[in-house]
Amino acid sequence: MVFSAWVKEGKSCTCSTYTNNEVVITLTGSSGTIPTLKPSGPIIEGWQRYEAVFEIDGSASSMNLNLFATGDPTDTVYFDDLRMHSYNGNMKSFVYDPSNLRLVAELDENNYATFYEYDDDGTLIRLKKETRKGIKTIRETRSALLKN
Repeated sequence: MVFSAWVKEGKSCTCSTYTNNEVVITLTGSSGTIPTLKPSGPIIEGWQRYEAVFEIDGSASSMNLNLFATGDPTDTVYFDDLRMHSYNGNMKSFVYDPSNLRLVAELDENNYATFYEYDDDGTLIRLKKETRKGIKTIRETRSALLKN
C-alpha cells in the first residue's frame, strides 16, 4: 500500500521539517507492524508531505488511520489530500469549485497539484504546478476585446 498526505502546522516555522504531528496506521488481526509516520522532504508553501509504502498481510481484518498533533494542545495542525492505494495502482484526484463546478486543482500520481485559475468570465488564465521546489507558473494567458 502507498499512503501520502500533506500536513501544515499552524504556528509559523523557520524549520526544515515539522515535528509536532504524526500518522499512526494500525492493522487489526495482523502480525505485521507499520512504524509511526513523520513528514519528510521540503516544506512547500507551508505544507510538508507524508509518503510511506507498507505491506498488509492477508490476516489483517481492518485498518485504522490516526492523525495526531503531538505538540502543545493549543497548536493547530492541518492534514490535507490524504490518499491510500495499492502499490501497483495509480491515482489522480480532482478538486472542483462547489459554486461553479470549475476544475480548481488536479493532484497527480505523486500527490503534487496542478492549479487552475480563471478570470471573471470563466476563461482559464493561469496554470501553476506544485513541485519539490515550490509552486511554479507553467502557463499564463490574457485576452482583451478591442473597443470601436
